Amino acid sequence: MLAVAVLAAVLGPAAADPAGTARESGYITLPDGVTLAYTAVYPNDGLPHPTLFEYSGYNPGSVPDQPYIDRYVSKGYAFIGVNIRGTGCSGGTFDFFEPQQGLDGAFVIDHFIATRPWSNGDVAMIGKSYPGITQLFVAQERPAHLKAIAPGHFYGDIYRDVAYPGGIFNYSFAALWTFISQPTPGRGSALAAIAGGDSTCAANFAQQEVTNLRYNTFLQAQQHPFIDDLVRERSPIVRAKDIDVPIFTAIAWQDEQVGPREVLFLEQLDVPYWAIVTNGDHGMYRTPTSLTLLDAYLDHFLRGTDNGFEDNPHVMVWWEAQADSRAPTWVTGLSSWPAAASAKRLYLGAGGALTESATAAGGMPDPYVYPAGSQGIANPRYGTSSLPDVYTWPLKPLPGTAVSYTSAAFTEDTVLLGSASLDLWLASTAPDTDLEVTLTEVRPDGQEMYVQKGWLRASHRAEDMALSTELRPVQTHLLDDFEPLVPGTPTAMRVEIFPFGHVVRAGSKVRVWIAAPTVLPELWGFAFLPMPAVNLVYHDATHPSSLVLPVADGIAIGSAGFPTCGSVIRQPCRPA
Repeated sequence: MLAVAVLAAVLGPAAADPAGTARESGYITLPDGVTLAYTAVYPNDGLPHPTLFEYSGYNPGSVPDQPYIDRYVSKGYAFIGVNIRGTGCSGGTFDFFEPQQGLDGAFVIDHFIATRPWSNGDVAMIGKSYPGITQLFVAQERPAHLKAIAPGHFYGDIYRDVAYPGGIFNYSFAALWTFISQPTPGRGSALAAIAGGDSTCAANFAQQEVTNLRYNTFLQAQQHPFIDDLVRERSPIVRAKDIDVPIFTAIAWQDEQVGPREVLFLEQLDVPYWAIVTNGDHGMYRTPTSLTLLDAYLDHFLRGTDNGFEDNPHVMVWWEAQADSRAPTWVTGLSSWPAAASAKRLYLGAGGALTESATAAGGMPDPYVYPAGSQGIANPRYGTSSLPDVYTWPLKPLPGTAVSYTSAAFTEDTVLLGSASLDLWLASTAPDTDLEVTLTEVRPDGQEMYVQKGWLRASHRAEDMALSTELRPVQTHLLDDFEPLVPGTPTAMRVEIFPFGHVVRAGSKVRVWIAAPTVLPELWGFAFLPMPAVNLVYHDATHPSSLVLPVADGIAIGSAGFPTCGSVIRQPCRPA
């Protein structure tokens, strides 16, 4: 039987505030002696309550998420925030999503939260991003008192989703997260606690300053440039089927932090799930509409309220969510992910054309220079006010730094939903090169609207044929499959365009850009190869390059006419 060693070292008595709540802070001792900092807030009525649990390396153990407290404690929930080991005032060593963090969280649920007088033993985990990701690892350990999870904006596959999209190191996000976002909240709070006389925090913090140097996330990422055992154990999609509680989530197609590939995690689940999938950014989990759904979900699964939540579609596709209100223009309900979709193939051709006929393609290959700056969307502020807090999209790239191909005008409104693929024949003067593919809509009003992106390092082009489909290539990213290019030789490769949902309206055209990846230090900026090159995109009878789009079957369009440029969140326009 697991030894239980729990210590609630409360820092002073729990005191009621004017709103009739109590707050206590202290430490939870794990079986290996490590202490985790926690803060709990709950109704000061002496009764046990269903409990919401926030768990991350930011600062929930000292300063739990106040908006959640304000929203849920007044409704009769208890709320507890706990710092993972090696962060904030918690002891132990921080190691980015090591399996121990899941075990620790499960222990906290079953052997601490469930034993507290303010908890009735029914626990749900809550939060987006970092505290969303931790939920998946904890749920995979199946703690007995965990009844539901609500992870927003998480990742499923740490390598493909965030760290190495297409096999290219996402250095900008790794650096910003490692050196700014992860340590800053916990450090400030820990220093304040130490100044206030918290000797446990002082001892834990002193240990962190020494041991955490061994596990720097930015350096760790560079030590694992291919998928290996460490990458697999830090990817919750590997054990998705171990989760045995219901899930509520929100996933954004243009999420500037974790990307949208976590929608593929849904395909692996064996439990009921309810997912909002939408255009937008990293904040779609906490819109007024999504929070109302979250309220109903928690009431149903944690309180047993018969509120009809289970009647909601399991996948709620939000279309053209607005930049001002974050509300969807209309919603499509699906029974599961992925949506049924047909593959529409358009062939790259001479003169920058995309044509439905392979025989109409042809022409000489089109050259562009690598590296070539940025095709990216500038991302919002992240952890520091020195980063831009606006969404912009640069002007078209300089001539010779990118190539693009544009279709004829669509004759009818067309719904695209799912992943896409650019099936490319490419030659390079270098033994390796990187590709960034950008999909856009060219509107009749002369504006070009951003839709989605995808990436590939050419040497990582080997596919896992058991997982790949016509609409979604899946590269193996294994060291054994690494294969440089033969300079000057046309070579077939497929670039995954990340999942998205978009309506191409009648009169619009589809355009695909091919260029070097973003190298500017936005949230996602890529470590480019040191050797400049000239790349050639082939599109002839022997080398038929094509774009494959996911045309959704039977989905009605709920809004007539084109959305105003700038009105749709994270899908800006620029002159075409």
